[in-house]
Amino acid sequence: MARVRGRDFIDALAFVRETYGAEAVERAVSRLGAPERSRFEAAFREVEWYPLDLLVAFLRAAQAALAPGDPTFFERQGRYAAQRQKESFLSVMVGSAEARVATAPTIWRMFYDVGRLEVVGEDPVTAVSRIHDFPATPELCRRFRGIWEGMASTPAHPAAAEETRCVLRGDPFCEFSLSHEA
Repeated sequence: MARVRGRDFIDALAFVRETYGAEAVERAVSRLGAPERSRFEAAFREVEWYPLDLLVAFLRAAQAALAPGDPTFFERQGRYAAQRQKESFLSVMVGSAEARVATAPTIWRMFYDVGRLEVVGEDPVTAVSRIHDFPATPELCRRFRGIWEGMASTPAHPAAAEETRCVLRGDPFCEFSLSHEA
């Protein structure tokens, strides 16, 4: 079973609460099955491991309850999480394009216990990120797009990520490339 750190849950809950209001988390959780709902009765611990499927189920429920039909929901949640993490404990590791390229595989391992992140290319501006052996879902792919954008954006230079390859389309890995607006 694939697992993710509690930090991802904490950021997902904060995104829902801050974007949709104080009762929004309850509305989303109420759409989950009883076993999944019970996990939300206690606080998530930042460094604890939790099932990745539970995060996906929560995000799907949140979108269905709070933003049905919003095609940007998962990207926005990813950008939000990246921004929070970038402003706190990851700041040194992602403070520059060079640092992001060098530390990306390590950061991946900090959050996910499956899959592997590979950065291809020596130029931080044109390097691409490849995710291997990860249980992709449409929601996670869109969320990762938002994460890459959030990690690489600065107030002066917003980043845009494009998924150029995806295992859901039959590719051997998911690949993201970044570009920056002037």
